[in-house]
Amino acid sequence: MSNLKIKSYLFDISLINENNFDKLLMSVKQYRREKISKLSLIKSKYLSLAVELLIKKVCEDFGINYENEEIVFNEFGKPSFKKSKVYFNSAHSGKYALCIASDVMCGADIEEIRDYKEKVADRFFTSNEKKYLELTNEKEDLFYRLWTLKESYSKCIGKGLSVPLNSFELVAKDNNIIIKDNLTYQFYELKHDNYRIAFCLNINEKEKEKYVHNTSLIRL
Repeated sequence: MSNLKIKSYLFDISLINENNFDKLLMSVKQYRREKISKLSLIKSKYLSLAVELLIKKVCEDFGINYENEEIVFNEFGKPSFKKSKVYFNSAHSGKYALCIASDVMCGADIEEIRDYKEKVADRFFTSNEKKYLELTNEKEDLFYRLWTLKESYSKCIGKGLSVPLNSFELVAKDNNIIIKDNLTYQFYELKHDNYRIAFCLNINEKEKEKYVHNTSLIRL
């Protein structure tokens, strides 16, 4: 690609229903249909289908032949295109499926903001991160902000939760959050409805300004 860019997508699964499910299901690849057939909950089926529809949209927007491209998985389960040099990552929570695509390694996470989980913070956050939580009056929002940022990084590097989330620390810098002592990964984040969304890209601080980032809400 000639320009450095990121594209990210949100899909509201309320757009999927019993009237269009079968048609949409037949528009995606066999591996996804088989995966969906093993899921018992309707909501889980819709979320899995939505993720694949977003991957299909990535292929459309980045000039990839969806039918001919193959998705492979590393030892930690992170998916990637076998032929294309476009990177992507997906996540889902509540009623939304999320996907990001870029010309560099990337990770994504989305979480519906619910109750503050103090025991989870004690287990997965560093002592300094827990101090941030103790000082704020918006513990729920900050908890899910930190969680999505951390998970987007672990997914970006392709190792998921095999990397302990308290093995690296998030710190504030110039109204942004970065990984302490590591400037080779940069974050983008946003809040949509009652959800926290975070993206992590394998780019340095100077390169971040070269990227144009826009999140699109996908409509059928």
